[in-house]
Amino acid sequence: MELSEDQLRELTTLTAVVLGQGDLVGTLEEITRIATRLVPGTDGTSITTFQNGRPSAVAFSDAWAQELDELQFDEREGPCLDASRTGNLFRIRDLSQDTRWPAYTERAVKLGASSSVSIPLHADGANFGAMNLYSRNPDTFTGEAVALGEIIAAQAGNASQVASAYFRHRDLAEQLGEAMRSRAVIDQAIGVLMAQRKVTADAAFGLLREVSQHRNVKLRLIAQEVVDTGVLPAPAPSWSPSSPGSRP
Repeated sequence: MELSEDQLRELTTLTAVVLGQGDLVGTLEEITRIATRLVPGTDGTSITTFQNGRPSAVAFSDAWAQELDELQFDEREGPCLDASRTGNLFRIRDLSQDTRWPAYTERAVKLGASSSVSIPLHADGANFGAMNLYSRNPDTFTGEAVALGEIIAAQAGNASQVASAYFRHRDLAEQLGEAMRSRAVIDQAIGVLMAQRKVTADAAFGLLREVSQHRNVKLRLIAQEVVDTGVLPAPAPSWSPSSPGSRP
């Protein structure tokens, strides 16, 4: 597999993110964004984990990828869930033609998804979830694209192991539980901004992320402030929001 200079740069960034992290949630979020940029044809990436037998999308590159994961939770079927449970990789070339998960695929197609790859995540010798690559085009993911996805999924597993070792007084299950609680706060903040500004979930998530990056404050802390106050924190005057519907 021959990689471009940009892909090699992204892989270097990925390794640095995993080794330098002290926040599992933030690391998994960054991994989903890198996967979306790195794997050709990917329009959205998510990571789902299991806590006490229940799935949760703890990290995602955008609200669209999150919704595609959560459709599977609603229907109790889908490639993400099966990858997590079995440890097998699932590549769907055309969601509109796949018959293995009929309730899920019908709804996913309506959301604009056409193909996907679900890759199991491993840490400490056990499956703990799956990373999902989604595309709006059919038959997107070649063998090389899947191989790149597996490299990134392995790094997500490494991140979980690093976090487990770093926080020696807390086990991996507790780390993932914290990730799920953080995700709940982010989802609440997205709901607040959608209601206030009449924007989509993607636009609301974009607002949170832009303020987080501009202020160099973790996304979940910005989200918590929105939930607590009902107001998106004001950035520096030089900031210019790029998301639709982001004006006060």
